[in-house]
Amino acid sequence: ALGLIKQYKGTVRILEKKPEEAVKTGKIGYLPQKAQIPKNFPFSALDVVLLGLINKKMDKKEKIELARKYIFFVGMEGFENHPYGKLSGGQQQRISIARVLVSDPEIIFLDEPSTGIDVVAQEGFYDFLKKIRDEKGITVVMVSHDIGVVGRFVDKVAGLNRFLHYYGHPRGFFQKHILEKLYGSDVELVIHSPECVACEHFHSDFKGER
Repeated sequence: ALGLIKQYKGTVRILEKKPEEAVKTGKIGYLPQKAQIPKNFPFSALDVVLLGLINKKMDKKEKIELARKYIFFVGMEGFENHPYGKLSGGQQQRISIARVLVSDPEIIFLDEPSTGIDVVAQEGFYDFLKKIRDEKGITVVMVSHDIGVVGRFVDKVAGLNRFLHYYGHPRGFFQKHILEKLYGSDVELVIHSPECVACEHFHSDFKGER
């Protein structure tokens, strides 16, 4: 969908266009998997967000005002002048998402967005992604190996391992035969919380497996 792969079989359409054409509309945002940022990286948080407007025809003042607006939206107000390289992993991800959002996309693709974020901060980060979806009306497509987030934070799941083994509601995803196809071996199903909506399927089909 990002137009990165030029040769493939079948037809791919995004925003009713071919991927390479859709990307040029500026309506697709992409956040790659977190890279290691040197502590002496010379950009401030505000500078990083402004990169999202590099191709926009706006005067500098308008760009700065818009960048500050999205820094506030992602909960990073007051960090505008902080060196990006010295922010925590979660803070860097929020600033990076502000950079993506500032260009006003309709769809954003996130590649392992929780990489580099400590376990305690991850749940808050996923709640933040829900806020983007609900308040901005943006479609969020996320690649993740953390199936623990599936039941609570997403509307649909695509289970991929060379082939598409499942596509649909998260509740239907948590089935032993599907997980075994995805991981290529026997799996043991563990219910983390009886209150978990996604785990209701476990209670009905896998009683006693805990």
